[in-house]
Amino acid sequence: MGQKGSGLLCRHEERPPALRAVGEVVMSFVLVKVSYLGLVRNVIGCREEEIELNPGATVGELLAKLAERHGDAFRWSVFKGGGELRSMALVCVNDCDIFQLQGFGTKLESGEKISVVVGVYPPEGG
Repeated sequence: MGQKGSGLLCRHEERPPALRAVGEVVMSFVLVKVSYLGLVRNVIGCREEEIELNPGATVGELLAKLAERHGDAFRWSVFKGGGELRSMALVCVNDCDIFQLQGFGTKLESGEKISVVVGVYPPEGG
């Protein structure tokens, strides 16, 4: 991982080209930029990263990949037990809430910007 500005920039893998030759076959993929804000940034220690996905990948598949990559810290801060987003979690594609699109089924294309935001609210009480 490297430092950039005041936050961490994750470097899990080098940025690959949009097309990659594997043997005789040229494979394509989707490359998206994911930014983390709020609690999730603190618990995974990452500000942003680029993620490679298969063509036709959805937001749900991206979130599953992020949960696999960042483990329980990500999973517990973003999801409830049943796989639903926590009430204080928000996932946006190009600044649009996924639930104003097709939810977890929203298809992703190369170059899109994904934001994962988990708000931190003070405890209620008096």
